[in-house]
Amino acid sequence: MNIARICLKILTLFLITMFTINFIQERICYLSFINKEKMEKPLVEPEYIKITDKLTGYGYRLDSDNENVIIYFGGNYNIAYNMVGKYAHSFDCTFISPDYYGTQDSKGHINLKTMKKTALDAYDYVKEQYPNKKVIVIGHSYGTGMATYLASKRDVEILFVVSGFRDNADIYNRTTPVFYGPLKVFISNNIKTSTYAKSVNNKTYVIGSKADYTLPVSMQEKLCSSFPNAELKLFEDVEHSNYFKSKEVVDFIIDTIGLDHVDDQGDIEE
Repeated sequence: MNIARICLKILTLFLITMFTINFIQERICYLSFINKEKMEKPLVEPEYIKITDKLTGYGYRLDSDNENVIIYFGGNYNIAYNMVGKYAHSFDCTFISPDYYGTQDSKGHINLKTMKKTALDAYDYVKEQYPNKKVIVIGHSYGTGMATYLASKRDVEILFVVSGFRDNADIYNRTTPVFYGPLKVFISNNIKTSTYAKSVNNKTYVIGSKADYTLPVSMQEKLCSSFPNAELKLFEDVEHSNYFKSKEVVDFIIDTIGLDHVDDQGDIEE
């Protein structure tokens, strides 16, 4: 009887521990979008967008004549205003980034269901506003999950997966290495990027770097193999947070899309 009671206490403690770790990790991810403040000096001034009655975001070059539109999903702490303010000037086409439902000015609650809805609603908005343009989807880090999900559900021209992850375990295990094998069942709202990848039929580029120790090359190789039509592109010395600060990476994306190169002021280079 005492042995059974001890086993029950151990099991209860184990379950409480696993659920608590999952809850904390999930909240850290969500709060990184909810509480992050807008940068004070963006390189370009982002334009506020009302995507639906409850979903908002920011964009740049909204009146561009270029045939492409980029939908961008950033990683943790990378809200739409800041991503547009930092990176949109590099791309000579319309650039749009949404804020997930329940974050920043978007109403509601953030969870896996509403994150998926964010991705689909952003795409539908783009196709309504720019019906004849090609949709390019870019995701970085945490944002690669919804970028890949979107590409699995809608017709996109090219998908760029920049330092992606296979599921939330890849992110959580960096600080709490407990979610392996069957223990992944304790992850709620699990973003299963590698599962979404199997339904992506368009051309995909999985981008990684040998200097990225957050989501390393080995992870990008495994993720790339989940896509039916993906090419792995590796760089030498780009750290995890610096992909879109790297001229080499940005030039690769620009050339792959077929955009003009622009200078630091957003003007087309001669």
